Amino acid sequence: MRVDRAFTVLPVPGPQVTLDRCLEHLVAAADEAAASGVETTVLLAVAGAGAAARALADWTPLVEVVDGVDLDAVVAGADLSPGGLLTAGAREALRRSATPATALLLTTSPATAVGTGWVLEHARHHRGGALASTGPVRGGAGGRAHPVTANLAVRLSVCAAAGWAGELPPRGTALVHAVTPVVGSLLTGSRLPS
Repeated sequence: MRVDRAFTVLPVPGPQVTLDRCLEHLVAAADEAAASGVETTVLLAVAGAGAAARALADWTPLVEVVDGVDLDAVVAGADLSPGGLLTAGAREALRRSATPATALLLTTSPATAVGTGWVLEHARHHRGGALASTGPVRGGAGGRAHPVTANLAVRLSVCAAAGWAGELPPRGTALVHAVTPVVGSLLTGSRLPS
């Protein structure tokens, strides 16, 4: 199966969340993917237009010079929970994708650092037939289990299927365990909402 497009959704639950370290890793992974033929858009799912402008202000000029990588924000609707933000980002990815069968939706969190091969490793599993893949997130507060959405990739055509209720991964989708390169928790200067 071909994979030539990726949309990475990063939920931004509030203005106090520090994004620089997370975006540094995401943009590096997107750049690596684009260099290998998988154009990547990083979508920040935010609560409002002001939050979008603040989140994009520093990073847009840097990303504009990287071929095959885009950075944009999507303003979520009424549901500002992490799941609601992810759903808003996923719906925007679906709206933007001309070919959902060859596109991936990847999700992570502001407290997660991904390796440069993150997008490509998930793409490799999907080229092998996976419809959804997840992997470990090393570290974390108190050794708690991380949410699946901190390291998840779903083929957009699965999300586009009739009856998708916005769940990630969509109900009944088998997950392939993908050992993705260097995915770990970031220590942030500010406290993330739970």
